[in-house]
Amino acid sequence: MEREKIIRAVFVAVVALTMIGTIWYSYSFASRPDLNDYIGDEVWYVPASRNILHRLGVDVFYIHNGSYGVNVVFSNTSAKIKNLAMTDWVAGINDARYRMEYREFPGVYYEIPAENYEDFLQRLKSDLPDGSYDVIPGFRYPDKENIQNYLNTEHPFMGKDIIMLSMLLLGDRPIAWRIPGIIAFALIELAVVLATYRISKSYLASLIALLFVAADPTLQATAVTAMLDIHVAFFVALFVLAIVYERKLSSAVLLGLAGATKLSGAFGWPVLLWKSLKSENSFVRFFSAVVVIPGIAFLVPELPAIKAMGFERWLNEFLGSFKWHLSYKGANPNTSPFWEWFINYRPFPFHFNPNVFASTDPVLLMGMVVMILALPWVYRKKPGVSEPFFIFWSTVGLFALQYFLGGKTQFSFYATVLVPPAAVSMGVFLNEVIRWEAFRESLALYKIKVLAAASFAWKKLRPSESSGQE
Repeated sequence: MEREKIIRAVFVAVVALTMIGTIWYSYSFASRPDLNDYIGDEVWYVPASRNILHRLGVDVFYIHNGSYGVNVVFSNTSAKIKNLAMTDWVAGINDARYRMEYREFPGVYYEIPAENYEDFLQRLKSDLPDGSYDVIPGFRYPDKENIQNYLNTEHPFMGKDIIMLSMLLLGDRPIAWRIPGIIAFALIELAVVLATYRISKSYLASLIALLFVAADPTLQATAVTAMLDIHVAFFVALFVLAIVYERKLSSAVLLGLAGATKLSGAFGWPVLLWKSLKSENSFVRFFSAVVVIPGIAFLVPELPAIKAMGFERWLNEFLGSFKWHLSYKGANPNTSPFWEWFINYRPFPFHFNPNVFASTDPVLLMGMVVMILALPWVYRKKPGVSEPFFIFWSTVGLFALQYFLGGKTQFSFYATVLVPPAAVSMGVFLNEVIRWEAFRESLALYKIKVLAAASFAWKKLRPSESSGQE
């Protein structure tokens, strides 16, 4: 009993230290001065989050060296031509410390000393015609066409809700956008460990799964980038955990939240359908479990966007997003179809110098291919492994369906969602398939050989030491 307590304590300590190390390392990297700007697809998701908040009448702030960042966006190019000089003059008399004029849309960014900020706003209001401009406080925009109006309706809004919340709590700055993803990475580790232990009742299997997650380059890259994929992986990890623990309501809710972050998060739905068919005798409860509850969980995170856009526009753009997902977006040197993820053929670059690439883990993904052959044998010993295993392959299958229906523009970072179910599956598989006795006996043999060699060396050295003393 005492030995079991010690082993459990060591196991808990390893998991906790891994999570702490993950947060520390990811935060240290994400907060580097040379990453204090948009990286990867942050150029789309962060402005969309800022724009939704602004439409809701909620402003967020960026403070740099005692100055507020502020975007002055003109109604059109003509309004910019007429009013830019006056705007610059107002900024100048308020001691603007930085100015950047946008080229791809009619706007200009300033950093105004905090003590002059209110005067700057008042003078703009008195000196510029009503309706000719809008003030959007916060970090500067990427210089992209129409970015000031972009809402990223191609994807659902749960991930952007999380980014918005971080902006509200921590400010509109790069590290604040990324902190939720960093925390999600550590929580994915915990969810994977708990799910693996539930299936295997093995600390070793759980640690193998933890190693796959902590070392996964896709998770590492997306965790330090304010994108949707790390949050999709987080909700998928929780969905796997709920499925493994036989939590019907939680499974349905978490699948809905995963889909509300990015539609690929709902690609594990066939497993929920299969589980519900086996366990529900009533059609009403079955339909609620596979449609109604996930649907409600999907819709709730959409409410801020519905409020900002209006229901009719939101619905039209949501339905239109399916056509977008099933369309070819044109040639792209970084395109990586789903089968290339298994061999890490074309990692997606988020940033150069420092390099942030969404590389996949071929050992993990190819391991899931190999383990198809071992599933019947492992299933007899650990039946719970089938659920994360089929969540993985259901997700791959629906990515394949998307590709063959026309959505051929896929990228390596889409594979982030595959990591949690794969890590759980591989932790259980490797613990069952590998003969650990071979390692234990080999280590014991190495120990004997090392001790024998040390003893031999000691005996050889002693006479020379004695003769030296004489």
